[in-house]
Amino acid sequence: MNSSLRPTATLVSTSDRYDLQWERETLRGLPDLDVSLVSGLPTSDAELVDLAHGAEAILFSSREAMTAATFAALPRLRVVCRYAVGLDHVDLDAATAHGVVVSHCPGYCTPEVADHALGMILALNRNIVAFDRHLRLGAWREHTHHMDRLLPSPIPAIRTLTVGVVGFGRIGRAVVDRLRPFGCRVVVADPFVGEDIVRAAGAELVTLDALLGQSDIVTLHCPLSPATVGLIGKAEIRRMKRGAKIVNTARGPLIELTALATALTDGQLGGAALDVVYPEPFPAESPIATLDNVILTPHAAYYSEQSIQVVRVETLNAALDVLRGITPKVVANPTVLDRLALAARDDESDAIGA
Repeated sequence: MNSSLRPTATLVSTSDRYDLQWERETLRGLPDLDVSLVSGLPTSDAELVDLAHGAEAILFSSREAMTAATFAALPRLRVVCRYAVGLDHVDLDAATAHGVVVSHCPGYCTPEVADHALGMILALNRNIVAFDRHLRLGAWREHTHHMDRLLPSPIPAIRTLTVGVVGFGRIGRAVVDRLRPFGCRVVVADPFVGEDIVRAAGAELVTLDALLGQSDIVTLHCPLSPATVGLIGKAEIRRMKRGAKIVNTARGPLIELTALATALTDGQLGGAALDVVYPEPFPAESPIATLDNVILTPHAAYYSEQSIQVVRVETLNAALDVLRGITPKVVANPTVLDRLALAARDDESDAIGA
């Protein structure tokens, strides 16, 4: 196609995780579209609007919120695509009202997050990180093989434990699959799934209160919403077994960190493993950072070289689909399609790969 006849568009990326070299090379090689890539790191809604003024597509990460005001201020916008699973910062109703397709990548890192959660469960139960810390300080040389002196805390056999999984979406189910070979009892709390589905996965469906009271280890895998902010607070922690442990690879605001720090200090909880906190990164003076019974990772559960490749490809393809007049694979606000003349996806020939 003659380059002067190709449809033109502007695509904005706000991610600071990638150098965008692959995206620029890919866009330069498109035979059917002339797409300009603009990048920036806006720190406010106003800066986002300034950056994306006149753009048809935005690829964004977890930092920005796509609000009603944003959609109203960007009348040329046709599609926004998030390099992530969650959509907690996107006003889907406003996007639909303004005829903007919202896409995301709900399954790109499911195995990675489930693996990370399982690793944290095992590390907490087996005292792996605490052993490492103490041995580097000379504990093994001092106590040789007196395990009663080397133990930072008890190590019950995981097959004797009850593990509570809060949320039974893609990641929660993958965690249950990974726990099954260890022989532990697994209970699940999720008000949106049926008992038969949970039972078929080898777990038991219970209420959240029952899960908190029965579990030796609780792992969180529910989305962030107004109903789940502060899901685990002071009252919920009091319902947990004394000495129980908690893992969070989902969203930081699910746990009230002040209540968690108190419980970890006074012995109500025996340990925590956190990949996510709120705010991120947490302040240097946060008591969570000083506690020996806490394992911390830097919101890294999503990451593998393979998952990053997948999310970049899927996110860019979704935007290009809409710019080509095609329905993308994932549409978070499907009612918007009633307002748009997008063709159904029946051919993968135009999709790009990494």
